[in-house]
Amino acid sequence: MRAEGESLLQLLQQDADISAFDTAVTRARAANMPPGELAEVERERAIALQLRETLIRHRRNEAELQLLNDTANDLASIRDLDSILQAIADRARRLLECDLAYISLSDSDRGDCFIKAASGNVSGLLVGLRLAPGCGLGGMVARTGEPYSVASYRQDSALTHTEPVDRTVAAEGIESLLGVPVKLKQEVIGVLLAAHRAVRTFSSRDINALSMLANHAAVAIQNSRLLTAAQSAVEDLRVANSTIGSHVDDLERTAEVHERLTKLVIQGKGVDEVVQATAAAVPGEVVVVDEHGVAIATSGEGGDAPLMELAEIGVEARRSGHTLVRDHLCIVPMITESEPLGTIVHIGPSTISDTDRRILERAALVAALVLVTRRRMTEAEARVRGELLGELLTQQTQDYDLLRRRAAILGVDLDTCHVIVVAHLEGAARERIYPAIAALARRFRGLATHHQDAVVLLAPGDEPHAVAGAASRELARASRHRVTAGVARVPHPTSIIAAHDEATRCMRALLTLGRHGDTAAAADLGFVGTLFNGRPDLDGFINATIGPILDYDRANRTELLHTLEVFCATNHNARTTAQTLHLHHNTVSQRLSRISHLLGETWRHADQLLEIQVALRLLKVTDAANTTTTPPTRTGSVDEA
Repeated sequence: MRAEGESLLQLLQQDADISAFDTAVTRARAANMPPGELAEVERERAIALQLRETLIRHRRNEAELQLLNDTANDLASIRDLDSILQAIADRARRLLECDLAYISLSDSDRGDCFIKAASGNVSGLLVGLRLAPGCGLGGMVARTGEPYSVASYRQDSALTHTEPVDRTVAAEGIESLLGVPVKLKQEVIGVLLAAHRAVRTFSSRDINALSMLANHAAVAIQNSRLLTAAQSAVEDLRVANSTIGSHVDDLERTAEVHERLTKLVIQGKGVDEVVQATAAAVPGEVVVVDEHGVAIATSGEGGDAPLMELAEIGVEARRSGHTLVRDHLCIVPMITESEPLGTIVHIGPSTISDTDRRILERAALVAALVLVTRRRMTEAEARVRGELLGELLTQQTQDYDLLRRRAAILGVDLDTCHVIVVAHLEGAARERIYPAIAALARRFRGLATHHQDAVVLLAPGDEPHAVAGAASRELARASRHRVTAGVARVPHPTSIIAAHDEATRCMRALLTLGRHGDTAAAADLGFVGTLFNGRPDLDGFINATIGPILDYDRANRTELLHTLEVFCATNHNARTTAQTLHLHHNTVSQRLSRISHLLGETWRHADQLLEIQVALRLLKVTDAANTTTTPPTRTGSVDEA
C-alpha cells in the first residue's frame, strides 16, 4: 500500500492524466491485493484526484489572474479606443477558452447599443450590429445591468429575439452565450460577451472572470475617453492659442496701420497719401470715390471695376451706413454728420479678410477726417480771400495801402492783378462752388469769391482772354456745369469796381444772347458790348467795325463808305444801289468786292451787317457832334477798279 501511495503522489507531481491514476488501481487489483488494502488504494486514488483537481483549479486561477494582470497592463498602455476594445475581446476569448468573444457599447444618442469589436467571428455581420434595448442577450444585459448566460441561445424563450440578431447568431453558429455588463459608476456603458458554438453551461467562475475583465475594460474605456477628451481639450487650447495669437497679430497690424494713418493726418497729408498707406497695408488697389462718383484718389492705374459700378455700389453703401463686400470689392462709406463724402473702395484678387476690412474701415475714417479738414480749410481760405475781394468790389473810397498789405499776406500782389472774370455757373451745388473758388484763387495766385450769384476772380496777367478761358475751364471741371464768363481789364486797383461792372454786363449779355458756355470781353460783343459798357467807346467801336473803309477812302479818295451807306439803305440790293448812285452795275459790284476785301467775306452776314449799320449811324452822330472832325471827302474819286 505504501508503494501505491507513493506512486499516486508521483503521478500528482508529474501532473499525470486521470487514466494514470486508474491504472494504479487496476494494477493493485491484478496483484490480488487484499480487500482492505485495495480499498485503501482506491481511497488514496480518490484523494489524489481531488488534490489533482485542486492543483488544476489553482493553476487555472493563477493563469486567469496573470491574464487579467497582463490585460490590465496592456490596456493601460493602449490609447486608441478601437485597439482597447479589440484587445478586450481577444483576452476574453483566451480567458474563457471560448470560440467567440465580442463587446458592445451603449449609444446614448440613439438609446441602443452596437457591437464595436469581436474576436473569433467568422461572418461579416457581427461587428456593427445594433441591439435594441432589451433585445437579444446583449440587449437584456444592457437593460438590466446584470450578467446573463444561456446554454442554447436559440432555444431560450426568456430572450427577446429579433430577425437581425437571430440571423447573425445563426451565421456565427453561436449556441451557448454569456454576457456581463461593462459598468462605470453604476452606468452600463457596454456589454462583454463570450460564446461557444456548442451547447455548454457557464460556471460562476466564468462569470466572475468575465466580470473582472469587464471591470478592467470599463476602466480602460474611461481612461481612453478621458485621454481623448484631454487631447481634444489640448487641441482646442492649441487652436484657441493660435487664434488668440493670430488675433493679437491682427490687432498689432491694425494698430500699426492706424498709427501710420494718424501720423499722416498730423503731418497735414492729403487723401492721396492715405490711399497709398492703405494700399501698402492691404493687398490690392484702393480708390476714393467722392459723393458724385468721381475717383479723387487711387493707388493704382484705375482698377478692374468700372467707375460707374463703384459709384452705384457706393450709393448703396452710404444708404445702408455700413461696409459692403461684393466678391473682390469692399466698399466703406465715409460718413459724417454734416455731409456725405463718398466711399473708399478696395479692389482685391479675392474676398477681403476681416482684418483687412477693419483696416479699410479705419482708413475710411481717416480719409473722411482729411477731406473734412481740407474742406473746412478751403472754405476758411476762400472766406478770407473772398472777404478781401468783396471789400474791393463794394467800397467806393478805400485805403488801398491797407488792402495791398492784406492781399500781400495772402500772397497776392494787387498791382499785378489786371484781369477780372465774372462767371456764371449753371446749377452748381454749394459744396462744389466753394472748394472750386478756393482752388481757383490758389491756381491763379489771386482773389476769388462768390458775389451776386456769380464767381468773381481777380488775377494777375496781361491777357484777359487767356485768364478767363483757363478760369472757365477750371470752374467747369470742378462744378461739372457750363460756365458763362465776362472778362475785363483792371488797369489799377482803383478800377476794380468799374471793371467788375463791365465784366458783369458782358456775362449777362452772353446769357441774354443765349451764348451759354462762352467767354467774352466787351470788345468781343460788338455794338452790344458798346451799349452795355458803362464807359462806351464809340470811336473805338466805329474804327473796329468800318475803320478799314474810312482809312481806304482817305488814302485813295474813294467813296466806299457812301456806297456802303446806300447799299444798306436799299436793303442790300446792288442793282438799286447802282441806280441810286447813278453808277454802272459793274462799278457797284467792284466797290462791294473791295469792301469784302477790307472787312472780310462775312461782312454781309446778318450779325456783322447789323454792326456795320450801327457804326454808320454812330459815325454820323459823332460827325455832327464833333465839328472838328473832317468828314470823308466824297468828290473827285478815282476809279474804284
